[in-house]
Amino acid sequence: MEIIQQWDNFLKDASEEEKETAALYLQSMKRKREGKNGTHIGALMGISSKFDEPGTLTMDIDNSILLQNSLDILHGGLTATLLDSAMGTLAFKLLPSDKAAVTTEMKINYVAKGIGSSFICVATVIHKGSKIMVMEGKVFRDDEVLIAHATGSFFIIPKK
Repeated sequence: MEIIQQWDNFLKDASEEEKETAALYLQSMKRKREGKNGTHIGALMGISSKFDEPGTLTMDIDNSILLQNSLDILHGGLTATLLDSAMGTLAFKLLPSDKAAVTTEMKINYVAKGIGSSFICVATVIHKGSKIMVMEGKVFRDDEVLIAHATGSFFIIPKK
């Protein structure tokens, strides 16, 4: 019961921004519990994904106060997380069920501000070898402006 009391005490004195942020945290925990996201970070970011065609994966996120840096733009580290998640998920999906993919290297170029109400990340395959996969990822704002471009290498390992 201590956590409930802490929560109640926090909400009594919370600003509207703190209440909005707390609601976003609760929504992310619900998404994780319901299986809408496989990881807590994916749930926190509100990631949804789909395969558009063979060899292409799209991930979408809505902008929120949780994702912004002190300049009120999408945090660069979360942009990197979105790129890594999209490229890694695509790599993983293209492998046999006894294999997995882990990031070995990623290079990102940030080219525009991460502003707007939502972001789309598109991941594609550059090379699929027997030990390494090379992927490309691009993040776009809702006005279709490219904000980041990445390439990533993924080591293929046995799934435990």
